[in-house]
Amino acid sequence: MRNYGGSALMLFVTTAAAIGSYTINLKVSAERAAVDKLRRQIVVDARDMRNLQAELRTRARFPEMQRWNDSVLQMSAPSAQQYLRSPVQLASLVAPPPPAGMAPDDSAVVRYAVTAPTEASAPTAPIVRVGYAREPGLAPPVATTARLITAGYQAPVKPAYRPPASVRPASPRVSATSMAADIGASLDAAPAVGAPRDLLPDGGQ
Repeated sequence: MRNYGGSALMLFVTTAAAIGSYTINLKVSAERAAVDKLRRQIVVDARDMRNLQAELRTRARFPEMQRWNDSVLQMSAPSAQQYLRSPVQLASLVAPPPPAGMAPDDSAVVRYAVTAPTEASAPTAPIVRVGYAREPGLAPPVATTARLITAGYQAPVKPAYRPPASVRPASPRVSATSMAADIGASLDAAPAVGAPRDLLPDGGQ
């Protein structure tokens, strides 16, 4: 029994502590919401106070502005004499009220003088007629059939380019017979010289 009693006591204490903590938390949240609401109200009141101060300053300037107008600007409200000759002319512009015994006629219908739009016709091009007279003596034209003529064009073929070969002069051919004849003629044409002398005595020994 003691164990059951102690467990029940601990459960009761724990439940009471949890409920108390939850209650305190709710109270704190409520106080925080009230503080936030008070702050918002203070902001609104401060804005209203600024608006009232601005209005008071504006109203306080009216007498000063009136003094400036009277002494410097000299501005006034427009009168009827600025636009009409007299107030009577201004009063004549107002329609007189209907008599007391007659009610205003509501059956009058206001109709606007507006004509219905007409469809605009499409602009047509002017027709030009041209006439001519045939010269006397000319035969009437003969009807001919048209023929289709096909023309072709072929580009000319260009020959391939070949570089020119180097040309060497042909060497003259001289025969042995002509050479011998030339040498003999040259020897015959040479002047005669005395007989040869033996430069070596005793037969060259």
